[in-house]
Amino acid sequence: MHVAVIEDQTLVRDYLAGLLRRHFSVTTLTAVGSMAELKSQETELRRADLVLLDIELGDGSTLDWAVQRAQSGGRGAIVALSSIKAAFPFKRLQAAGISLVHKGDGEAELVAVIRHAIAGRMVFSRGVMEIIQAAGRDPLAPTKLLSPKEIQVLALLGQRFSNAEIAEFTGSALATIADHRKRIMRKLDLHSAEELIDYAIRHGVVHDSTAAAAHHQRRR
Repeated sequence: MHVAVIEDQTLVRDYLAGLLRRHFSVTTLTAVGSMAELKSQETELRRADLVLLDIELGDGSTLDWAVQRAQSGGRGAIVALSSIKAAFPFKRLQAAGISLVHKGDGEAELVAVIRHAIAGRMVFSRGVMEIIQAAGRDPLAPTKLLSPKEIQVLALLGQRFSNAEIAEFTGSALATIADHRKRIMRKLDLHSAEELIDYAIRHGVVHDSTAAAAHHQRRR
C-alpha cells in the first residue's frame, strides 16, 4: 500500500510513519512537511492509497487541497488530523468524505479510524465527537455569537488580513469592515488584534473556506 504522511513536525511525522508501518502493509511512504513540498509532489500524492494529513502546516492549511482531492473522485482515502480543541468546519469535511482524528486521540483510535477510511467509510474519532458535542453546548461558540458575515470577517482577521484587505476581498466599504470588527470585539469581549487572532485560531474559524480563498488570492 502506498501511503502519504503530510505533517510539518518531524517527530510527529516520524511517529505517524512508524504507526502506519506497524499496522498496515506499507510498500511506499511519501513524507511531506510543507505546502510547498505538497505542491511539488502532487503527482506522487495522486498515487497514494491513503493520505494522512495535518490540517494546519507551518506555511498554510491543507484543508482546501484535501477537500478538492476528495471531491475530484481520485483514488485513496483521506484521514485528517487536528490539534484544535474548538469549533471546526466538520460539515465541510463530512460532505467531502474526509475522516478526522484529533491529535489527542490514542494510537488504537487512530488505527481504527484509518481502517474505516481504507474500507471506504467516513468517520470522526471519539475525541473529535467530544469536541463537536462540547461546541454544541458552548454558549460562547462563534456560531452562536456572530453573524455569518462577522464569522467571515473574523476568519480573515485570524489570518492577519488588514481591514483594507478584507474590504477589497469582500467588496465592502472600509467603514463597514471596521464596524464589523468593532461588533466582533464587543460580542467576544476581546480588546486587541492579537486577542482576535488567537480566538480565531483556537476556534478553528481561520479554516473558513472564504478565508482560504482570500489567502490564495492575496498571493497570486
